[in-house]
Amino acid sequence: MTFFDIVLSTSASLLPEEEPDEFISSYDGVIRAEGDDGVLHGVGRVHAWRVHMGLAANQGESLLDVFDAHSQPMCDLYAALFDPETDYFTEAIVRQFEAMDSDLLILDYIVLNPRWRGLRLGLLAARKMVDLLSGGCGLVVSHIAPLRPDAHKILRVPKSWLPQHKKQAVVKLRRYFRQMGFERIGRTCYYGLSMARKVPTLADLLRPSQ
Repeated sequence: MTFFDIVLSTSASLLPEEEPDEFISSYDGVIRAEGDDGVLHGVGRVHAWRVHMGLAANQGESLLDVFDAHSQPMCDLYAALFDPETDYFTEAIVRQFEAMDSDLLILDYIVLNPRWRGLRLGLLAARKMVDLLSGGCGLVVSHIAPLRPDAHKILRVPKSWLPQHKKQAVVKLRRYFRQMGFERIGRTCYYGLSMARKVPTLADLLRPSQ
């Protein structure tokens, strides 16, 4: 029998935040498999961001500056989720997801060794990341789509770990994440998960689909 786990790591400076993007924490993770031989093998990689919106607000830092100082993809996400006049989630986001807590969790990517696909490991990894990282978050968001073919170089994984049939992969990924409770955010390319509602457990996700 094979057992799986996930190991997450992050780092942070002990000095006061000097740059706006320091209010965004990065979490890297490895999905591991242990077989009958007792040897652990890396079978997947994950990454997430947490935006410490409450901490930034307490220290008088503009969320627009926080996202802008990080990267263009973060700027695009800010434009999709936030009202620049209030520097908080738009009214539409609050209504759709009942987003009341202050922070934001972003599931960046999950990649798996093709040998272990079909076991819902990616979905289970996403659920466990939400369990471990989303406390105090009003919303979990993700751009649910396959990574670019050349992303394996950046992620340092074999090219075979990335899906080759993009259209089929998009449909499958979004179907999986809907099982967890993700829904499309308006007409954007992002999907959100409300932290104010009941989310399927790991056991729920392992049950066969009806």
